[in-house]
Amino acid sequence: MLVTEVNETHVEHLVSTLEERGLSGSTINRYLAALSKMLSYAHKRHAIYHMERMPFIEWHEESDGRDRYLMPEEEQEIISTLTNWGDTDYLDLYLFLIDTGMRLNEALSFKKSMVNIDVNNDMIVLLPASITKNGHKRGVPLTERASGIVSRLLANCESNDKVFSHLKYWRCENLWIKLRKAMGLQDDKDFVIHCLRHTCATRLAQSGKIELHLVGQMLGHRSWQMIQRYAHLVPSNLMGAINVLNTHNKQSASG
Repeated sequence: MLVTEVNETHVEHLVSTLEERGLSGSTINRYLAALSKMLSYAHKRHAIYHMERMPFIEWHEESDGRDRYLMPEEEQEIISTLTNWGDTDYLDLYLFLIDTGMRLNEALSFKKSMVNIDVNNDMIVLLPASITKNGHKRGVPLTERASGIVSRLLANCESNDKVFSHLKYWRCENLWIKLRKAMGLQDDKDFVIHCLRHTCATRLAQSGKIELHLVGQMLGHRSWQMIQRYAHLVPSNLMGAINVLNTHNKQSASG
């Protein structure tokens, strides 16, 4: 079917098919977003595609995005368990993901040449657009713990080597499944490797010291909708805002 032939009936049929497959509202919206992108591309190029109007797309309601994240005691249990198993190489990777908020594929793909030391001697990983999910480059500053992990690995890397080249994607996933079972969390379907990324974002948001747009910038979120999923974690600072206004009013009243 040509994109110019798509109408509301086709869109509704697509949605019905996806619903029958048991897909969630957020997943269906990802399909609709891809379709909308194609339709919009054609609609904006009327001279080429002669598309008169955009078909209406009704988006599904999504959950509030309160993603699973690690509690401090769970992190300590992970450290203890993997240390006892002798899987410290993969433990380093998991801790790196917690401290950077990187996606697993991003962490396994960045190279020594992408690691930079700034004027304050802080380590930053400059991820190119080619390995990020959204195709936009970004810089990820490293904590002291993450810097220590990377520094140890850089000693054995050439400039074009991947820093975590000694680790395998499939092993990361399989070890996590084993770990989840050992922790008695096999029935917790949200306890996946990706929750390490959410842990990073959650800790930043819960601190109340980092603005949400900066959290999104560090994690590579491009849309405000994605960033807003952490808004419920931010401590209420409304009284602080009132205090600012009160101070300003007092200064104005006193001349």
